[in-house]
Amino acid sequence: MIFPPLGELAPSKIETSLQGQGVCIAVGPFLCRITSDTGLLSSPLHQLYSAYPASLSPDILVDFEVSLRRTGHPFNRQVEFLWEGKSPFPALPFSQTHPLFEWGLNWAIATLSGNDVVIHAAVVEKNGFALVLPGDPGAGKSTLCAALALSDWRLLSDELTIIDRQTLTVRSVPRPISLKDKSIRLIQSRFANVQMTEPISETRKGDIAYAKPHDDAVQKANQPAPIGTILFPKYRAGATLEIIPTTNAFALAKLLENTFNVGLLGKEGFVDTAKAIANAACFEITYSSFDDLLPWLNSECLVKP
Repeated sequence: MIFPPLGELAPSKIETSLQGQGVCIAVGPFLCRITSDTGLLSSPLHQLYSAYPASLSPDILVDFEVSLRRTGHPFNRQVEFLWEGKSPFPALPFSQTHPLFEWGLNWAIATLSGNDVVIHAAVVEKNGFALVLPGDPGAGKSTLCAALALSDWRLLSDELTIIDRQTLTVRSVPRPISLKDKSIRLIQSRFANVQMTEPISETRKGDIAYAKPHDDAVQKANQPAPIGTILFPKYRAGATLEIIPTTNAFALAKLLENTFNVGLLGKEGFVDTAKAIANAACFEITYSSFDDLLPWLNSECLVKP
């Protein structure tokens, strides 16, 4: 079934549907129905998800349903995320409705992808191959992902590298790119035309804003990609570019540290992950400037494994 893009709907119509029978949005291979009584979700949905296929029909069969609901005292209003009627997270301040939606949607997609290998890593594509970007908090993973995805790379995901265990390719599940604190200003200054939400302060992750991915990434969400490169980035102010090739065994061990469900998948999950990265070029890098890193990275990914 083919749906028109959400951007063809007026924000007022989106709000009415959120308050009623819901808005259905296709996110990669998943179809999600969203409801909310907060009044704070229609604007970011219209801004960030305008290219995503959508429907307001209550008769559409979906993979899952989520809801953002008011809770707490009227003078200390909070919001809770409900997945299939249950709340997997604590309620948050009302102003954090949109970040809670994005965090909750990540959780739902990771949960529904339990038969595949789900790694906490950003991933983009160029020349038909995926570049996987794992990273510890503060390493600059999402900032680098944004810089690539807002230039000439295709965003597959800024949070979840999902390896299809049947094809050993990375699924495309493009979503708005989460940026924090200084990264917000850095990306805004580098990409003057980026569409980004206003920062929300004092979240558990600091100031948060979301950048809209290119429409092309959404329109090609049915195109997976094999892993060509794995890059472990580390941003350090003032550092000169340092590139250290690593073994695939080292990369596999690091990826497994960031894998949500390999323990549940057991030996088969370990083997499938190893097969998926068998032909990948693997590097650790330290950098302080996109202008130093991106020429090397574009050159490296021109060569197919």
